[in-house]
Parts: sequence; structure tokens; C-alpha cells
Amino acid sequence: MSEAVVPRLEEFVRWRKQFLHLILESTGSIQEDDYASCEALAWYQNLMSTPISKVSLFGDMVLDFNKDVPNAARNSMGTHLRLDLSRFPNLNSVILLEIKFAFLCNLKIPSVLKYGRKGLRSLKPNSVIQAFKSGLFFVDALCARARLELGDDYFERSYLGLKSFDASFYRKVAESHQYTYGAALKRFFSTLRSKFLADNVFDGELPYVDLDSLPWLKVEKVGESDRVARVLPNNIFEKASREASFAIVDFLDAMGEVVHDKESLLKRNAKPFNLAGSYGVNSRNFDIYVAMRLRAQGYQTEDIVKDLGQVEADFFSDRSEGKFKSRWTLLRAADAPLNEDFKRYLNFISYCSCYIVAQYTGMRPSELSELLVDSCMQSDGDYYVLVSNLIKHRQSLAKLFDDKWVAIPIVRDAIRVGQLIARVRKNPYLFSGTTTVALGGKSISSTSHGIFYQLQTFFKEILSEDEFRDLRFSPYTLRHTLAFQMYRAEVGLPFISHQLKHFGELVGAIGQNKSFSETTLGYGGIGDILAKGGLKKGQAQPLRFMAEREYVQNYCDPDGSYAGPNADVHRDRLKKVFEGYMAAGYTKDEIFDQMAKQRLAVINVGQGFCYGGRREDFDASLPCIGSLRCNPNRCKNAVVTKANAPKWREVYVQNLAALRHPASAEREDELRAAMEEAKGVLAYLGEEVD
Repeated sequence: MSEAVVPRLEEFVRWRKQFLHLILESTGSIQEDDYASCEALAWYQNLMSTPISKVSLFGDMVLDFNKDVPNAARNSMGTHLRLDLSRFPNLNSVILLEIKFAFLCNLKIPSVLKYGRKGLRSLKPNSVIQAFKSGLFFVDALCARARLELGDDYFERSYLGLKSFDASFYRKVAESHQYTYGAALKRFFSTLRSKFLADNVFDGELPYVDLDSLPWLKVEKVGESDRVARVLPNNIFEKASREASFAIVDFLDAMGEVVHDKESLLKRNAKPFNLAGSYGVNSRNFDIYVAMRLRAQGYQTEDIVKDLGQVEADFFSDRSEGKFKSRWTLLRAADAPLNEDFKRYLNFISYCSCYIVAQYTGMRPSELSELLVDSCMQSDGDYYVLVSNLIKHRQSLAKLFDDKWVAIPIVRDAIRVGQLIARVRKNPYLFSGTTTVALGGKSISSTSHGIFYQLQTFFKEILSEDEFRDLRFSPYTLRHTLAFQMYRAEVGLPFISHQLKHFGELVGAIGQNKSFSETTLGYGGIGDILAKGGLKKGQAQPLRFMAEREYVQNYCDPDGSYAGPNADVHRDRLKKVFEGYMAAGYTKDEIFDQMAKQRLAVINVGQGFCYGGRREDFDASLPCIGSLRCNPNRCKNAVVTKANAPKWREVYVQNLAALRHPASAEREDELRAAMEEAKGVLAYLGEEVD
């Protein structure tokens, strides 16, 4: 925006009364000797021709900032950087002028509006545009209501600014407003009510209206249901992580690639899981498929060879030197049907990779959309990190966790899958469309909507119909879920899959004068960074509180499922406690909330909760307090809840994997006994073994 606009903001009120009639009347009626009007007209015309972006003038109806932000994320391009004022036809000229001034003030001098941080020089155009679009729909509805009740002519001549509307109009419009009342609309009016705009633009305060008290037709949900929807349910998180991990390592193993996540590979072998084998996946068939896809889009043999690297000699034609055989000849050379089913399988593997990267990095959609598979992975000594292309072309330094993300082993495997799939699509972005980019075409990444579609397709593939129907998520849900699960790990639940265990092992190395420390991780710093500390007061509960409340409920629910010799004693004690509180009028949920607020201490020992600390019969000889070998079938002080079920499933799977290893033949009875023990605990808790 030209710096010439900023000083004009202070001149606006001075000239306001002189040129208002020029806006309402024909400029042809001005007499040559009317110097004040002529000066006002010149000022107004000069204002209208003042540049405010590289392509827009103040007088334009479309304010376009796309060229001002050439390196904007894919999610922020196009309409996100364009404010089309012609969409709001009911505004009169004066209100339109005020809106433009308020918009530019908010965009370029937000600090004087008391908005955001002190000393903030400017805001991103897409952020301001989002809020003003939401606000303009409401202002346009206000103007439409006034025109309907008072007539167009009266409205044009009498409503000389936004301060002309009284509270009654706000109430009437809110009752039938078709757009949702939420954070964006609040932010818009918070901007308009600043003292700076009152003094320099509106020539007075806007009428104060308590927006929260208006009878809105639609209100943004911020209650309990919204809190739950912010994170994936634990069973969905576990299932999605398991299925995606298995599919990724299974595909890489079938392709003869190195698998970094050895734990997932071990569990995949124990299951067994052989999805790639059912589609005939191997490196030769994959190369044939790549050649077919690229040839169909106009690529020549030499281009395909560059992508594939070393190519088997029987790919080339005997008649045309240096050329591949025909499509049908190559198809017959494959030992699997490379058809639409094969294509859908590769798409699914791609969606699995996208899910794993999104889930276990906590990246924002804008950062995910800029991941380039061949350059996003970087080695830093004994660990790996991901770097988004969005960060690379930023001019200013990024904040903590905005520049690098730890790449745990399964994320490294997911990126490798992305590199292989990129050969098929001729597209360097991890999040991209499923079609092959034609020769000479432009590779683009997925927008937020595209990312949502890919994740939705992934969930639809792995979940049951009932699970998928009840699932509510957005690309940000995975970010919140990661923070939530790390909070759960901190309070002691052994639920986190092996990926996050690997993450924990890496923390020590990174903590040595690097981006973050083990202390930061332990006390929730990473969760606050990932999820911005939960929503504001009056909205959803912070993620840490959600995790702690779940922890307390798992251990203290009088109607919960427990296993172990002391399970009945534990349940009876809880019932007595809860009966007393509930008789006083408290609900179970209120009791759980209060327990979590008081940070109730419970010793979690992995496979169960140790009940050996009872004051009246403490047993100093207990061998297992603080370890991960709490066993309800062997120790009288063990209590097991559903929170411990994942650990028992891990016991079952690990022993199953060991049982299938030839070297374990002499330990078969011992391994089977451990499996039966784990299976019995899971059955008692109502959990499936698989």
C-alpha cells in the first residue's frame, strides 16, 4: 500500500462534512467560485486514485493483494487475498468509504487500533480480509433492512455512516442473519469500535451493542460437543495410526525399500498384514505402471527413464532403439493387473502417508500444502527434521516449531512413499491431486479443501460406517490431537503409539541447545505451541485439562470397567465417595472436572494402576511400583482400566511376533501364556484383541 494513504486517514474527518454532499450530489452542480467544494472534490478524487496494493486503487471495488504476497501459501491464494466489495450492493457511498478506511487501518496500522500485540506494524491481508468479509455480510444486511423500512432515497441521504444505525437494527438483522455469528464477526466489530476510528473516520462512536446477547439465527458452536470434536477420539487415533503405519511399511517392504520404523514392520509381520502383496506390488510392476501413466500424458522415453533411474532392458522395444515397448506389451510383462484397483490402492497409500505426516508433525494446512517430497527431509546429526517450502521462502525468521518438525521413523517412511508416488503423478508436492501432471503442465499442491478430502477419504477407507458417520474433523483436528495425545503421555497413560515413543527418545538429542528441551515437552510447552493453548475462555477446555480429566475418569469412574484382585474393592470405594457428592447435588461430570482441577495424583505403571499405596495396609515389599510390569494376575495390588488396554494389546502383539520367530521355539509355552494373559485382561475390559 502506498504510504500516501496513511496521512490521509488523519485528514478524513477534517474533510468529511465538506465532501459528503459531493458524494450524494452530482459533481456537475459545483460552481467554480465554490472553493471549499472544489478543494474537497480534488481531495476526494485524489484519494480515489491512491494505490493501496500493487494492482488496486482506493476507489476500486475489488481490493486485490495477491501480487503483494507472491509467496503466499497455496491455501491463502486467490479469493483469500481479495476483497470484492461489489458483493455487498446495499452499502451506500459513505458507508463504503468508511469500511475502506477501517480496512486499511486494520491492515497497515493495527497498533493504533489497540488490536493484537503492541508495536505490531501490520497484519496479513488474508487475516484482515476474512474478518471483514464476515462483518460486511452483516453490515450489508443492516443496510438492506434500512432500505426496506425507510426507502432507498431516505437511506442514501440520511444514513451518513455506520454510526447512524441504532441497536434495534442490530437485533432485527441478527434474528434472520444467514451467516454464523462467531469469532470473525466479533473481531470485525472490535476493530470498528476502536477510538482511533471513532475520532478519525466515523466522526463519533458507533452505538454499543452487546453482540453476544443478540438473538442470532446461527451461532458458532463452542460448547462441549465442539470441545470433543477438536481432537480425534482415542480409538480412532489408535486405529488410524496403526492402519496407516502398517500400510506404509508394507508398501515399502514390498518395493524392496529400507523401512525405518522397525517396530511397525515387526507388528505388521506379526499380524500378518499383506495389502501390498494382494495387489502384486513390487518394484518392477511399479516401474511399468509409472511408465504407462507418464506415456499417457505425453512424456517421452528419455523423460521416463530419468524418473525411474535404472530400467530393465526388456522394457525397451526391439524395433525402435531407445524407445519403450507398447503399453499393452508392457502390461503383459507385469505379473499383476495394473488396473483401476491398482490405482486406487496407490491413492490409499498416498492418503496414509499424508495422514501420518499431518498427525505426527502437527503442521498447519498451509505448511502441509508446501511440503516438497524431494527436499523437505533434512538430516541434522543423529535425527531428521521436515522443512516446509512455505518456511523456506519467508523473509523473516519463523517462530519456534514453525520452521522444523521432528521426523520420527514412520514420518520418514511416509515421505519416502511420497517420493515414490510423485513418480506416478509427476508432482513434487506430498499433498497433491491424484492425476498425473501432463507434459508441460504446472504442478500445484492441495488447498485446505483438498487436504480435507484426502484425509476424509483415508478415514472412510479404514473406519466402519458407524465410526465414519460419527467422525467430525478438519485438517486442524490432527494438530490438536497430537497436542492432546502428548498431554496424555505426560500424565502417564501408556496409550501413545510407538511413533511418539520414538519422538520421546529423540527429545534428549534435540534438547541440547536445539529448538526445544525435554522440560518444555514434559510441561506441556509443545502442546501449547501446537494447539495455541486451547481456545479462549468461554470456549472449549484446554487440551491439558481434557487429558487430565480423561485420566481421572479412567481411574475414578464408579461405573467403569476394572480388572485385577482389587477391582471390586476399588469400585466400591469409588461408589461411596460419589454417592456422597451426588447426594449433595453434584453430577458425575462435575466431580470429574473438580478432581482434574485439583490435579488428583494416581500412580500409573503402564499395564495397570498400583493399589499398593493404601495407607492402612501398605506393603513395603511390593516389587513393581513405578515399573511397567504391573500385572493384575500376579499382583494383588494391581487395578487395570480401559486406559491400560493399549499396553496389554502391545503385550499380546509383541509375544505373537516373538512366537513366529524361529529362534523362539523353546519359549513357545511361555509366550503363549503371556498372550493368553493379555487376551484375558482385554476381554474382561470389553476390548478386542486385534
